[in-house]
Amino acid sequence: MNHRSLFFLLILLPSLSQAQTKPFEMKVKIGDRMIGTFDPRRSFGAGIDGHEQGDCLRMLSSGNVMQMLGAGLGPISYRLRTELAVEAWHWNPRGSWSDSVHGQGYWTSESRPDPFHPILLSYGYKLPRRGNTIDEANDDGYSRLDDDDPKTFWKSNPYLSQSYTGEPDSRHPQWVVLDFGKPVPVNAIRIQWAEPYATKFRVEYADKGRVYFGGHPWNLFVPVWHRFSNGVMTCGGGGDQFLKLADHPVKARYLRIWMTESSGTALPRATDPRDHLGYSIREVSAGEADQYSFDDHVIHQPGKGQTITYASSTDPWHRVSDRDPKVEQPGVDLIARCGITRGLPLMLGVPVLYDTPENAAGLAAYIQRSGIPVSRYELGEEPDGQRVDPHDFGVLYAQVSRAVRKIVPDAVMGGPSFVTVDAEPGDDQTYRFDKRWWIRDFLSELRHRNQSRDVRFLSFEWYPFDDVDGKETEQLPRASGMLARTMASMRTFHLPLVIGELNYSVFPCQQEVDLAGGLLNAETMAQFLCEGGDAAFYYGYEPNRLEGSSGSWGNQLMLLQADGNSVPVATFQSLSLLTCKWMNPQGGPHAVLPVRISGDQEKLLSSFALKRPDGTRSLLVINKDALHPVRLSIKGLGKHSVTLTSYSSAQYSWRSQGENGHPSLNLPPLNQQVSVDQPISIPPWSVSVIR
Repeated sequence: MNHRSLFFLLILLPSLSQAQTKPFEMKVKIGDRMIGTFDPRRSFGAGIDGHEQGDCLRMLSSGNVMQMLGAGLGPISYRLRTELAVEAWHWNPRGSWSDSVHGQGYWTSESRPDPFHPILLSYGYKLPRRGNTIDEANDDGYSRLDDDDPKTFWKSNPYLSQSYTGEPDSRHPQWVVLDFGKPVPVNAIRIQWAEPYATKFRVEYADKGRVYFGGHPWNLFVPVWHRFSNGVMTCGGGGDQFLKLADHPVKARYLRIWMTESSGTALPRATDPRDHLGYSIREVSAGEADQYSFDDHVIHQPGKGQTITYASSTDPWHRVSDRDPKVEQPGVDLIARCGITRGLPLMLGVPVLYDTPENAAGLAAYIQRSGIPVSRYELGEEPDGQRVDPHDFGVLYAQVSRAVRKIVPDAVMGGPSFVTVDAEPGDDQTYRFDKRWWIRDFLSELRHRNQSRDVRFLSFEWYPFDDVDGKETEQLPRASGMLARTMASMRTFHLPLVIGELNYSVFPCQQEVDLAGGLLNAETMAQFLCEGGDAAFYYGYEPNRLEGSSGSWGNQLMLLQADGNSVPVATFQSLSLLTCKWMNPQGGPHAVLPVRISGDQEKLLSSFALKRPDGTRSLLVINKDALHPVRLSIKGLGKHSVTLTSYSSAQYSWRSQGENGHPSLNLPPLNQQVSVDQPISIPPWSVSVIR
């Protein structure tokens, strides 16, 4: 650059800076008509989850609990990491095995409280008959379908068999899917059956589409699954079975074994009736075969290197030795006694997918006998993310809900805690998709069983952004529209809506500990409740450490654990701004008032108005423009001086330093007195309350 160019650039810089930061002029009008109402003591809370061994007692120490309560959040949602990890939950370490002699079988926790043995910790137990390579927790397990060990086997859930459903097994087929990762030539399969085996089954292939969720007809005109010419078996005999599926190989990425009738047999020395129910496979091989050789394309090994497999269900049978120290759940007595609930009723997670109805009913009985208040029983967690067919989930849900209702006749039950419902068009091979057909099939199964009343709310999780490398300045303005479309989609079922977990992303990322996370979490909570949601629960309540993901270091947390201290990050301050300034910190009915904004051409301003129980009005304003402040002229707030509380980059900044990242500026929100007779200045990239 020559000196003349540099001279003119220096002259222009001030004007360019002024152009960038020149405030936008906008008008806000607050109406008088109440358009909704909520009580934060029931609706504005946070989730508590399982962690690794030793974490729960540390996270819920008295000092940490005091800091957590400083955010002003209300009720607790008790999350189930065991459901995500494909594990059974010993919610009470005291209990009994179905095979007590060998310390194995089906576990039922003790349902009677013992004043001398409160439940402070509980654990998940890995299922040794697992069929999924991938899980949604630590993802350190693997499938027994291709683990290269003929002594191990996958077995389907016996509670999906006729003895428990009251219907022919063909109405709830069980299946396993192999995902080769790319199309490979296949015309033969070897199935090494265990007991019980399938007497009727078929083998099918697919090369694209949503291949999970059982037999759902995703496209009636272009079916996902195709049959091999010799792929149907009507009189299977078990054992080591080799099938030539076609004369010539076809290119297929996915292979499915679809089982509709069981032998009803069991392994030698099996004594439990459940051992005879369902289907069981030791190992699956598939590939090309001619009259001389068989080229197996399945990778067999115990670990993530194996060919990825998914199974329709898994038998909850397990052993004493299967306890997983990486899935430690805080005990229900610890939650109730440590002070984190504020004495408010819990939303209690109840196991469905990898447990037994008897164990779930025992949990409900223990909670009732202990006098722990519960507002909602949330049955299951993320069945869609685990590729569970909605009809199968409906059957298991119905069995658990019947068992719970016998204990608590007036229980408010619901679920199923979907993975983020994505209202935008997406890849149909993932679990981020429009969930309406899944919900329809799930609810139809309950209607079929005359149990529609056992679903009193629909719950889902809200982590809108998978791309942790994306620009938050581009992502954040899209978030409110995504949530509005999702809520509109879910309202078609005419059930109260609950967000059981929410944060920026399901993956650890810097945005969650930076201002972007603070702005998004505040906006999500406010928007959901003001637009008619029943309850929302922030996820990341416990003090925690940073984790890495795609080169980005962060985590779903509001208190950063570092050097023995818990340091608040942006979300802590932004949520406390809502609970202590926008809302009445004592709770009570808050009336939602309509807000109209003019002058916001870029749609970068969100605002939500309340009439608090004491009659005062408060306006929450979120400016998602990272460069420009806003000058607001406000009508409908009153004619007196008001308090403006703002939280922006003037109070907070994050220093990115890998696992040692930390706030480089960390001040509380700024309070100042302003007059509504004059335009009020709102900082860029900020959350503010005018009251």
